[in-house]
Amino acid sequence: MSDPAPRFLYVLEQMVKAINSAFTLLASGLVVLIVAIVLYAIVTRIVGISALWTHDVTQFAFLYVFFLALAPALQSGHHITVELFDDAVPKFLRRYVFHIAGFLVLLFGCVLFWQVWKTTVRAFSDNRLAVAAIAVPLKWIYIAGPIGVAQFILTVIVQLGRAQWPAEGQMTKSTTDADL
Repeated sequence: MSDPAPRFLYVLEQMVKAINSAFTLLASGLVVLIVAIVLYAIVTRIVGISALWTHDVTQFAFLYVFFLALAPALQSGHHITVELFDDAVPKFLRRYVFHIAGFLVLLFGCVLFWQVWKTTVRAFSDNRLAVAAIAVPLKWIYIAGPIGVAQFILTVIVQLGRAQWPAEGQMTKSTTDADL
């Protein structure tokens, strides 16, 4: 039996789950909004009224949906995984595959965070406007990037912590593979 998980992991896990739930709700609401706006654009186009703003708003909303959904998708296991080579990994290394993959995902998240952070800081510093039918400062569009990726990184950290210290009664894929 492994050591009990540190208290901070439990607190961080509860916080991450709550934020991911809020992000899921917000992203879902934005998807509904996107559908409604697209339907509005179709109807207005049919009756001969041009609504130029619809394209821009749906584009901006979709960017928010993408970044808000990163962490919840990771938490729920909806990101792409490759299991093609699982049988090729020696049994004594299988228990570490999830850890290695987790660290690689964490590395990816950190690089992505750095890139979106630089872009967002630049947008905040020069107050550039989006090239769109509506005058929207880019900073309010780009801010979703660092927020979503930071939550993605926290979710990876929780998953790595849970791989190290599984919750009571929880068996990880690496644990069950190693026990075979």
